[in-house]
Amino acid sequence: ADPANGSIQKLYAEDTNLVIFQENKVSRALIDKDAIYTAEGNASAVSQLNLVIGQIVPYAGNFGISTNPESFAVYGYRKYFVDKNRNSVLRLSQDGITEISNYGMYDYFRDQLGNLNSSDKAIGAWDIYTKQYVVSLQGSNITATTSGPNNENSDTYQTLTFDESVLGWTSRYTYKPEQAFSIKSKYYTINEGKLYEHNYQSFGNDNNRGNFYGVYSDSTVTFIFNPKVS
Repeated sequence: ADPANGSIQKLYAEDTNLVIFQENKVSRALIDKDAIYTAEGNASAVSQLNLVIGQIVPYAGNFGISTNPESFAVYGYRKYFVDKNRNSVLRLSQDGITEISNYGMYDYFRDQLGNLNSSDKAIGAWDIYTKQYVVSLQGSNITATTSGPNNENSDTYQTLTFDESVLGWTSRYTYKPEQAFSIKSKYYTINEGKLYEHNYQSFGNDNNRGNFYGVYSDSTVTFIFNPKVS
């Protein structure tokens, strides 16, 4: 891989392609089969030992995963990740790379991702229960999402979700995960070394919504519209 695009931060094998995430570029290469190329540039598979990684072909767009491989999440053919160097949240799918941070949240991610330092985290995961991409921006300069007993900032993070069905960022959450992942039909996060199952309702109890890691927070809905449409 071209070292001018920075270090390789993550590798992801998908079918017969290896997706290569560098700091400043995303590329793919053929794996699990050898190939020869004709003069016209067409690849033809040959029956030999599967020992060679094929030609590295970059995806269009000058985007990478910066130094935040923890932001990577995958569902089907969609791969989500954060490029804090370009203040973008991205989706890589069969139609290439798309800046999903531009869906009504360009200013927000420009400001928040610009505040992430090299040691800060952008933890990403796919919530299989709600079918949403979850990203938690965690750093000392991130605007706090919670307040302490005297309204002081008790923590500095923002946890948001992106919904493909509406192509928008639909919710903010009050939990700060150390890791997050889905298994089968359930979504889990880890906090202080403990495993938590989300969206869990005990039988006959509808009063435990809004609880994350044993802490309750009120839920609010904010409507955004133009009161003077004329």
